[in-house]
Amino acid sequence: MSDIVTALRQVIQDLVAPDLKAHTVKLEALQRQSEIQHDAVMKTLDAFRAEMRSEFAALSANNQVEVFRQVSPISERVAVVESRTKQG
Repeated sequence: MSDIVTALRQVIQDLVAPDLKAHTVKLEALQRQSEIQHDAVMKTLDAFRAEMRSEFAALSANNQVEVFRQVSPISERVAVVESRTKQG
């Protein structure tokens, strides 16, 4: 019985253990690669978010300028009308 256990143990060490070690090494490499790719994607997304925020800020500033450009003449006209109604 002891010889069977010893032989079985030897078979496991000779055949199964190297495969398990190889699979473990491969899995660890895949995990590292996945982490690297995840970090790269997150950095790309962060850069994209920053670019979008900048674009939206620029659009907002342009819109505010355009609103002021269009409202300013209206305000002047209202002021003229108000001054005429107070005089009349």
